[in-house]
Parts: sequence; C-alpha cells; structure tokens
Amino acid sequence: MSSYEPPPLDSPSVQNTGNRRPRGPKYADRGMPHHGAPLLNPFGSPMLSGPDSKEQPPVNFNAKRQSENRPIVAFISGIAEGVSDIWVEKLLKTCGDINSWRRVCSADGNPQGFGFCEFKSPNDAASAIRVLSSTDGRKEGGWSLPSIKPTQQKLMIQVDFSVKELIDECQEMTNPAASAKCATDDELVQSVEGIIRELEAAVIETSQTDETKDEGGAKDDDGADNTNEHAAVNAESGDDDGEKVVSLELEEEWEKERARSKRHKRYIAAAEEREQQTIAKQNERGDRIKWNAMRDLDEAEEKQHQRDDMSVMLSKWDDVQQAQMGEHSYYRDRQRWWRHRKAERAREMELDDADRRQQEREACASEKPASATTERRDLIEALIKEIPSDPKALFEWPVKWEKVNDALIKSKIEPAVRKRLAEYLGGEGDDSSVSELSDYVVTHIREHKPPQELIDELEMVLVEEAPTFVARIWRFVVYESEAHARNVT
Repeated sequence: MSSYEPPPLDSPSVQNTGNRRPRGPKYADRGMPHHGAPLLNPFGSPMLSGPDSKEQPPVNFNAKRQSENRPIVAFISGIAEGVSDIWVEKLLKTCGDINSWRRVCSADGNPQGFGFCEFKSPNDAASAIRVLSSTDGRKEGGWSLPSIKPTQQKLMIQVDFSVKELIDECQEMTNPAASAKCATDDELVQSVEGIIRELEAAVIETSQTDETKDEGGAKDDDGADNTNEHAAVNAESGDDDGEKVVSLELEEEWEKERARSKRHKRYIAAAEEREQQTIAKQNERGDRIKWNAMRDLDEAEEKQHQRDDMSVMLSKWDDVQQAQMGEHSYYRDRQRWWRHRKAERAREMELDDADRRQQEREACASEKPASATTERRDLIEALIKEIPSDPKALFEWPVKWEKVNDALIKSKIEPAVRKRLAEYLGGEGDDSSVSELSDYVVTHIREHKPPQELIDELEMVLVEEAPTFVARIWRFVVYESEAHARNVT
C-alpha cells in the first residue's frame, strides 16, 4: 500500500482548487495573459483581438463591378468653329469607347462649341480626361483644335464632382502600375496628335480652295487693295456659308438616318406582332379543325352503334312472337298502319321532288354567274396589263378624275393608303403618324395634284422608298378610275 495521505480539507491548496473561477476584486486582473501583441486567428483575419484591432467592413464586389461598367456623361467644351462632329467623335473614340456624342445646336440650327459625350465606363472617361482635357490632361497647355478662324479655346472635359470621385475610385481599383499607365497615355497622345495633324491639313486645304475661288471671282479694275479687301470679305462670308451648308447637310443626313432607324424598328415590331397574330389564328384554326373532326368521329361512331343495334334486333326478330304480343301498331291494326304509312310516304316523295327541283334551279343559276365572273375577270386582267408599271409612264397616264369622287376615296383609296403606310412605317392603323400622312396623301389626291410633288414631300419621311410608295398608290388610283369608267368594278 502507498504511504500517501491527502491533505486536510481546510488546507489553502485545497480551498482554491476547482473548475469555478474565483471571484472578487483581488482576482479581477487574473485572466488570460496579455503581452501587448494581438492574438492570431488561423481561420480568418490575423487581428482577432487586441487594443489596436478595428473591424473592416465587408467588400461588396458586385457594387464595384457595377461601378466599373457604369456609363459616364461628360461635358465637352472648347470645340473650335468649323470642326465637325466626325472629327470630335474620332478624337473621343481614340481615348476610349463611347455610347453617343451629342452636340448642342442653337435655335437656328448652328452647332455650338460644346456638347455631351456618354462614355461606356469610368475607365474610358478617365482616359479621355487624362489625354484630352486641358486641366487634368498630360498635354502641357492643353489641345487647341485647328480652325479657319484663329482661336484661343482649349479642349475641356468636365464631369460632376460625384462622378469624378467614382472615376478615381475605379482607377484605384483597376489601374495597373503608374509606369504602364503613362506608357499607354503616351501612345494615346501620339494618336491624338496624328488626328489633329489630319484635321489641320483638311482645314488648310479647305481654306486654300475657298481663297482661290474668291480671288478668281473678285478681280476688279479699282486696284489691288480693293481686290484684296473684297477677297478677304468674300472669303470670310464664304467660310461661314460653307460651314452652315456642311452643318445643314450633316444635320439632314442625321435626321434621315434617325428616321430610317425608327422606321426599321417600327417595321420589325409590327412584323413580330403580325407574326404572333398569325400564329394565334393558325392555332385557333387547328383547334377548330380538330374539334370538328372529333365531332364527326363521334357522330360516325353513334350511327355505327345504331346500325349494330338494329342488326342485332332484326337478327333476333320473331314475327309470330311479336304478333302474339301485339305491342307494335303493325300487328295491332295493319290497315290503319298502312294508311299512315302511305301518307308519310307521299310526303317524303313530295319533299324529294322539291329538293330535286331546287337543285336544278341552283345549277342553272350558278352557270350564269360563272360565265359573268369569268368575263369580269378577263376584263380586270386586261385592264391591269394595260396600266404601265414604269413610274414615268404611269405618272403620265391621264387619270379620269371625274370618276374619283368622295365615295370612292373614302371606301377604297383611303383604306389602301393607310394600309400601305402602315407597311412602310411599321405602325398600326390607329397610329398618329400613319393617320397624319394618310390624310395628307388623300388630300393631295383629292386636289388632283401631280405625283412628283407628293414624292418630294414624302422624301423626308420615307426617304428612298417614297417613289416606290407613290407609284403603288398612283397605280391603284389609275386602276380604280379606269374600272369605274369601264364599269368593271
């Protein structure tokens, strides 16, 4: 046996032992040891605890990704007079991708020296600001776009303060090292310098051409001084007129392209809607055919069941038994049954004769309209072949305006015009644009105006499709007038 004996219960070494932590003011500082350094967490952030540790907010990567792809609208100013939108877009697209460039125009349609550009992302906007802007750009002194008239304007790209913070934030998150960024910007600066040199050469060539024309037409016998003064004045006025003409041509081309794009979108939408309606009608027709087929099948099956039942009954029929039972009227009173049967048979024969006579009358009546319909069809086909298809010959055809009355216009010509316009513009019958153009075309026809004037007026809306549209409508008017005059309607 061991000689070990446990200490007494009142011993100090036994009183303070146990799982419960001692309480009291003298034990307040006795806890986990603190050495002034934070504890390490092997499963997460190394700063698990400590006096200097701070909680870091969670990173929202989706928000950062959305910010990087957010379009940025910037204000572009300092565009010299005479610089077209083509050159401005070329400069902006050199620095980054853009969604649109919109230049502000005055009330009389003259382009101003500023506008708004929508960049695809903050990185594209930041690149343009670094390369092109006069304040934050890499070009010392900024960029001055060449122009016929000397100017001190510098190209400026400005954004809102909040947008500027967003651009800076995206640049901090996505940009590589500063040396790589500088090299990329230097390449963009070289590209911009090349574009400006091309613009300067174009401006010089335009000015020399205008000066040559003005000097050739401004010679006078009053002396060289007067000649030079007139040439300078004419050159300046010619430059202004040339700029206005170029601006108007660009604006007209842009309007035509916009109308063409809008018409194409409306045409596609209308075609899709018509396709959906056609599919719905086809499905409805298929369901109706299927229902009729099922009904005919059920009727055929019912008749077959009745024939089978009659065959079974007749196969088991016994005249002696039925005569003894006397349930059928034939066996109860045969003479009375025969009188009723003769009367029913007479009525059936009368109905059969009436049906036969009706069929003969219908056959005779159908032969006459068939011949009349054939003759009318031949006249219509001959009239259609007689009307020329060539627009020049068609427009020279003498229309019988005395036959084109209000009743004909409202019943046939106006619906045809509305239908054709809906096809060309891609709209429906109740569309306001279709209604306005339809009223205009109908008024033109009612006033007996020539077709060429209608083509000139509709070119702003239908562009190159205006001659084709007018030719189709005019051919329809010629046909209706000739059909009423020859009585083949």
